[in-house]
Amino acid sequence: MDISTLLMECSLVAMMLYAAYGVIYRLYLSPIAHFPGRKLAALTFWYEFYFDVIKRGSYVWEIQKMHETYGPIVRINPYELHVADADFIDRLYPTVAKNVEKWSWSAGMFGSTAMTFGTVGHTLHRRRRAAFSNFFSTTSVRRLQPVIQSRIDVLCERLSEKMDTGEPVNMVHAYSALTQDVITEYCFSNCRNVLEMKDFSPWYYELVQKPSELSHMIKQFPHMLTILNLLPDWWVRATNPLFSKLRAQQLEYVSQVQSILSYHDETGTKSHSTVFHSLRDDDGLPLSEKSLPRLVMEAQSLVGAGTLTSTHMLSMTTYHVLMNPPILSKLMAQLEQALPDASTPCSLQKLEQIPYLSAVINEGLRISYGSIHRLQRVHPDNALTFRNWTIPPGTPVGMSSLHMHNDPAIFPEPRRFDPSRWMGPEKEMRQRHLFNFGRGTRQCVGMNLAQAEFHMTLATIFRKFGTKMQLYDTVRERDVDVKHDFFVTNPSLDSRGLFLKNPSTFTLSLVEGSTVFSNSIMHAAPTGALTLSGIVIGDVYAHQISKQLLEQGREIKRLLLLDSPRP
Repeated sequence: MDISTLLMECSLVAMMLYAAYGVIYRLYLSPIAHFPGRKLAALTFWYEFYFDVIKRGSYVWEIQKMHETYGPIVRINPYELHVADADFIDRLYPTVAKNVEKWSWSAGMFGSTAMTFGTVGHTLHRRRRAAFSNFFSTTSVRRLQPVIQSRIDVLCERLSEKMDTGEPVNMVHAYSALTQDVITEYCFSNCRNVLEMKDFSPWYYELVQKPSELSHMIKQFPHMLTILNLLPDWWVRATNPLFSKLRAQQLEYVSQVQSILSYHDETGTKSHSTVFHSLRDDDGLPLSEKSLPRLVMEAQSLVGAGTLTSTHMLSMTTYHVLMNPPILSKLMAQLEQALPDASTPCSLQKLEQIPYLSAVINEGLRISYGSIHRLQRVHPDNALTFRNWTIPPGTPVGMSSLHMHNDPAIFPEPRRFDPSRWMGPEKEMRQRHLFNFGRGTRQCVGMNLAQAEFHMTLATIFRKFGTKMQLYDTVRERDVDVKHDFFVTNPSLDSRGLFLKNPSTFTLSLVEGSTVFSNSIMHAAPTGALTLSGIVIGDVYAHQISKQLLEQGREIKRLLLLDSPRP
């Protein structure tokens, strides 16, 4: 036997022994080997890979099945535990300054641990967060209410135009445009102006959504983005247009941050203070924390976080309110009482005091979940106690809003949208179980801004358009309910969005050369106003209009029937 054959055989034996030791260690010798759960999940990360990558963000529901089988604490991969008991929240996510870290394996699931969101260490995270957290305080948000209101006003103008023409509106894209405009103005004093773009620029929504879809793959293969970034631009443009646009968006962030770092953009100091001007001028941050690459990652994180969860919450809440006429009527009554003049903006403080609006928002938060991905924490210095279990120091432990918000013991009939559950004496108890913004020292820094957006947007939209909005081609199972965990919530991949239209306006397409309009139009609204190519003709029967137009040789392709509501 030659030496090369011997070395190969020894290598194979060594690999087999190493694999066998790994199996024995993970299943029987690991500090968490005695915790219940599926053996295959305890043995390998490929189990999670199958559900989150192959089955597209479905592991959170498999974890729920584990809890139903094994109890409130389960082992879900070789190193991590998961708890489904809201009473454990404050121990896992303490608000006091204890040494609590993120788990390094999942911290970089968005491509970097340089951003505050992905920072592993407790001390470094506290330093990074402190540099801009004051911009998201209640006082700062209220001071910048006019900035938010100005974008909501633009949204209302666009909605009014579409409502008047009867064109269906995809509110997912509309709300995404609003939240992107707000957060980019807030961060850079350089609004992206997506609200002014055609159809609210759906691809901008895709640009902030796509990194979330890739997050599970990046977590499993952390060097994937580094490899993808090595591909030449011409290749990316030819093979993946969306990824090409992601690169272009990255360059946009580079340009905005570089302009601020170079003191070439002082608009933020003139119009209002911004996050990145503050980061630049913070003497407590070392220069390494103000590097262009790190701040670009921070920009991407803030814009993505400030767009997606708020968009999904506003969309789902709008759907459920419109699907429940008694809820809509009660909300409209309180809004009309608090805001007699729909055209006059109301202070955020006053909006927060409208009881049923707050109840609707809380229920919208509950049913939209925020992030449903488990938020792991590591307590490196102390063991945690959960009931009769002792969790060893250094063990990653996570919890998910999906399990807490659907707990029937806290929220009876969890699939039902019911704002009244937030009106009674159990409101405060239930509020402690809301997990949209996380909890503890790493709680979402933008929660006050999000709450302001929810109150101002929903109050304005329903006060101005409540009776003019009707769901259109929207199905709960397909378009609304959460079907995928891409860190943030996502409906079915077949979802078309949340479409609304004016119920008193409908569109009829006609065959060119048609001699008469449908009799159904004449019988449905004989005195309605008929609009063709911008010409309004009222108080004439449909067949008379058609005759006149055809006699004039006018081309008939599209007709809008604007039917005034009847008493």
